[in-house]
Amino acid sequence: MLGAPLRVFVTGADGFIGQHVCTRLERAGFTVTRAVRRADRPLRDARHVVTGDLAEGKDLSPLLAGHEVILHLAGRAHILRESEPDPGAAYSRANVQATMKVARAALDGGVRRFVFMSTVGVLGDRSARPLTEDDPPSPVEPYARSKLQAERVLEEMVRGTRTELVILRPTLVYGPGCPGNMARLVRLVARGLPLPLEGIRSVRSLMGVDNLCALIERVMTHPAAAGNTFLAADGQDVSLPELIRYLAEGLDAPARLFRFPFGAISLAARIAGQAKALDKLTACLRVDVTKARRLLGWSPEVTVADGLRATGRWFAQVDGHHNDRAPEFGRRRGA
Repeated sequence: MLGAPLRVFVTGADGFIGQHVCTRLERAGFTVTRAVRRADRPLRDARHVVTGDLAEGKDLSPLLAGHEVILHLAGRAHILRESEPDPGAAYSRANVQATMKVARAALDGGVRRFVFMSTVGVLGDRSARPLTEDDPPSPVEPYARSKLQAERVLEEMVRGTRTELVILRPTLVYGPGCPGNMARLVRLVARGLPLPLEGIRSVRSLMGVDNLCALIERVMTHPAAAGNTFLAADGQDVSLPELIRYLAEGLDAPARLFRFPFGAISLAARIAGQAKALDKLTACLRVDVTKARRLLGWSPEVTVADGLRATGRWFAQVDGHHNDRAPEFGRRRGA
């Protein structure tokens, strides 16, 4: 194991995953520096720092000095309503160029381990067969392509250095405060709207944020994590109707599901401009997390059912079905 207590530098610390993982690491005794692009409120102490735009030329070396581990979460994630004229360039800037800047500062500062948050999307956006780390990359979207490029850049940069690289490729991450398509689905369920999704039988691997944070903590300290890439999921695949029922239980709301021809559902989604959102929730995408279990001795702490119920309870408590983001959790990660 790396020396403890570790000093950890976390980029994107004000994002959905960032807030959860920083809280967990601090409770576990880690010394955590929370790095954010900009401060929405006065910083509480020296453990909260503002980096500005990571893709710009600001030297991060002074901020990284003395840290053993960096967790790089900041980046440009999926955008529900894209406004950039060139999304590929925007993703490249935030996810590749910014990552290179952070990595250079980490190497200059002698950081022992660099943990990079990538995405299962580098392997594709659907698979009925459980994907493994040995499957060849096949990214479909600009976001996933930029993450794959960042992975390759990092591998080249750390080669021959003392810095150990660990890459995590999670599936769709859910939990209290989750943004994006999952948040939209929770709001639909909370409103009690009839949903024509009962007949969908394709299954997906998901990743609860608590389970992801536990895996992040493990790869920061376990010697076998060095130089490895890990897929990240709960290890229990669920269908969309099952997912909705678990959310409804947490919301204390009825799951109003009924059967309807999927072709008609798909057509309606295209007309409404929601075809991509529907596809992300209904396409089969499965992953195998045997590698993390075997090498790291990691196992999910929370079942899918309990994690989705907790997500529903949180949204009910903060009336999250009326807001894309709640006060503390779910803000978009920014570079």
